[in-house]
Amino acid sequence: METKTRNHTIDLLRLIFSLAIIGVHVHLFQDISTPLYRILTQSLFRISVPFYFIVSGYYFAGRLNDDRKVSSYIRRLLKIYLIFEAADILLSLLAGFSYPPGIIVLRFLTTGINRIYWYLISLILTCVLLRKPWQKGYTVYLMIIGFLLYLFAMTFDSYSFLPFGAWLGRFRDLHTFLWAWPQAGFNESVLFLSFGVFLKQKNIQIRNPYLPLALSTLLLIGEGWFCQAHGAADANCYFSLIPCSALLFLTALKHPQILHIPYGADLSLYIYMVHIYYSHVSYVLTQNSFLRFVITAVPALLTSLLIIAVQKHRKQKTAEG
Repeated sequence: METKTRNHTIDLLRLIFSLAIIGVHVHLFQDISTPLYRILTQSLFRISVPFYFIVSGYYFAGRLNDDRKVSSYIRRLLKIYLIFEAADILLSLLAGFSYPPGIIVLRFLTTGINRIYWYLISLILTCVLLRKPWQKGYTVYLMIIGFLLYLFAMTFDSYSFLPFGAWLGRFRDLHTFLWAWPQAGFNESVLFLSFGVFLKQKNIQIRNPYLPLALSTLLLIGEGWFCQAHGAADANCYFSLIPCSALLFLTALKHPQILHIPYGADLSLYIYMVHIYYSHVSYVLTQNSFLRFVITAVPALLTSLLIIAVQKHRKQKTAEG
């Protein structure tokens, strides 16, 4: 429920980043402009997942000592995942995709059948596994562990072009194992969720985050351009994503009421959950990345609004009954 004390800027950014995730998944601008593709899709859009994790860690830190709130939060996320993943599996089977039962079970437990829901699974598992260590004050140690996992991810992802003899490349075999199980998300979730918890526990604030944010954003663009120009396998893990996402979050904390979008947080979550269905359709209909983005984003937004409206109506009926 929306309240006067809610940080609407964070909700707005989450909504924007849900659209950015769609841009990543439909390879927005890849066929239109190499500079735009590298600067936006392969650099700035990649702030999305780290920012989501930091926000989730920050808010989860406020629930750490309340078993009821923690259980309610985890149950809600599990319910959303189970509903959408069941629909995803059913639609995949109806579309003619054939998976061995073992693969279905493995993906169900790690990434989702279409390897899209790894973020949500990572969020759930990390909150469950690390709640007690966070409570006991081991957050800094977990941030260090998370950073090491992040380094492993980089050798397979953004810095995959490094020769095997490079010092980061030596972690590649180990990371390949970590990437396969439990899933890619732990390489980001442990670091960024712990970072969010740390910011909340220590009440970290920066008086003027604007210049550091601008510099880290420029660094992210430069790092993304460099890695993509050298043939990086993907663009999920850059060094500069760490300060950039954190500084953006701290900036949002300083300006909590920039723009109020009702149910912005729920909109961003449901857009993330439903967009995969429309992105499949978009690839069938067109090869133009911008049209794919529109074909995916608009129905995903409308579907999310419909889901929220139905939920609101059900709550009203329950309250009246």
